[in-house]
Amino acid sequence: MHVRVRGVYSTAITKILLDNGISISHTSKKIRERFSLPENREPPTVTIKDTDQKHGIVIVGEYEHGKRVYEVIRDSIKDCFCWVSKLPLHSIIKGRVVEVKEGKSIVDLGEHKGVINCELETGSEILVDVARPFLPHEDLARLSRNYTIYGKYVALIRGLERKVIFSKHLMNKKLKQDLLAMTTISNIEGWCIKWRSSAAIGDFNQMLKDLQQTFEKAEDIIKRGENANVGEIIYDGEFFAIICFGRNAKNFLDEVRNEVLPTIKNHHILKSMNESEVVDVSEHMLSMGVGSRDKISESAMSYITSLMKEQKSISIEHVSVLSGEVKKLTPGKLVEVEGNFYRMKRIFKSKGILDGLNVQKMPGDYDVMEFSTDLPVVLHKYYGKDNDFKGVYVNLNTPPEISRNYIRYIDMEVDVIASDKEVKVIDKELLEKAYNLGIISENTRDYYLSLAESLKEFLLDFEDLSRLTLKELSEVVEM
Repeated sequence: MHVRVRGVYSTAITKILLDNGISISHTSKKIRERFSLPENREPPTVTIKDTDQKHGIVIVGEYEHGKRVYEVIRDSIKDCFCWVSKLPLHSIIKGRVVEVKEGKSIVDLGEHKGVINCELETGSEILVDVARPFLPHEDLARLSRNYTIYGKYVALIRGLERKVIFSKHLMNKKLKQDLLAMTTISNIEGWCIKWRSSAAIGDFNQMLKDLQQTFEKAEDIIKRGENANVGEIIYDGEFFAIICFGRNAKNFLDEVRNEVLPTIKNHHILKSMNESEVVDVSEHMLSMGVGSRDKISESAMSYITSLMKEQKSISIEHVSVLSGEVKKLTPGKLVEVEGNFYRMKRIFKSKGILDGLNVQKMPGDYDVMEFSTDLPVVLHKYYGKDNDFKGVYVNLNTPPEISRNYIRYIDMEVDVIASDKEVKVIDKELLEKAYNLGIISENTRDYYLSLAESLKEFLLDFEDLSRLTLKELSEVVEM
């Protein structure tokens, strides 16, 4: 097993893997220097990289190896959230078409079902490729007949018109020309050849051998598929998982990285939120002995807060724990900061319904939003444009992370709403679903369910909801 690690979490993740006896390959120069590692040119069997939003990592690779790496990281980092594909990515499965409508076919895969974007004959048996990760909250796998078979340096794809494609990480023009020449002498027919990023470190004889062996494997897989039973996985494909890190997990990763080289607190939060320059300057000062870790870390966050105050608008990233979807809420203006408590004002521009409260929202209505980077709740107090109070919405989430331009948290789905008419907990079943799907732990589920009930009891006894503050709610959270 060889793992390639890239992105803002690379140093901390590399240390965790090395401490668990897992080999690292295709490393950057910085990582080799930090861990005194020799250059390892073995092609990686697993790749770890940032998610698009950098709120976590993606693990993808040879199935058993990927699963092992995932388990090590999951068990090492507490308070993380995990979405594992229910079927291996690009696994090839025998299925039966059970329904056809509107240009799509529903395919029975045994334990699961999938959808393919073409109309096939009902009752027919076909081989399908799991074309996209099949995440826990999804009901149907997205399928294709463009089968993908992986080698160490190459992937073969059935059904594409192009003969050769290259990984976006292969930049060297001379290398691409040589790989094209190798493709010409291979005499492979019926498959598109994709050269993987590992080709950048491959030996030409090894890569030519890998190409031929992958072709033989691919032909054998398709042949075996002809006589397979419905639901049978003919080719394992790749393990795929997303691990999302909330504030507590990132704080843990800060401490792991600090064992390797000087690291400020909130390093991974700020790096993942595009505040690299602030981090780099602060850690340069730390390495020069200019100040203590606590003082420099505090100074960095104070500077970020000062930049937030200057912004006309602060964006809000609301990440669903159930689906991983990043929802952009109506942005707001930071109007007050007192210690670690932040107050924003969000003015709505369109009509709608205030979620949970089921109260009409009109242009000019506004939300007084309060949060603290230490608390797992966000308080919303809604008002009409004429300052008439409409109700309270307490969002339960991971403690918010901040940058100069936006805040981010992972929404735990369950919430508490309060108005003159009622106080209640809503969407408990969604939090329960996240637990049943293996996204969150039992402890996390129980904590947020208990917190929701405590907040409800507190709000039931609160006399004037329009005067409620986050500081008062914090007494319940800290119990």
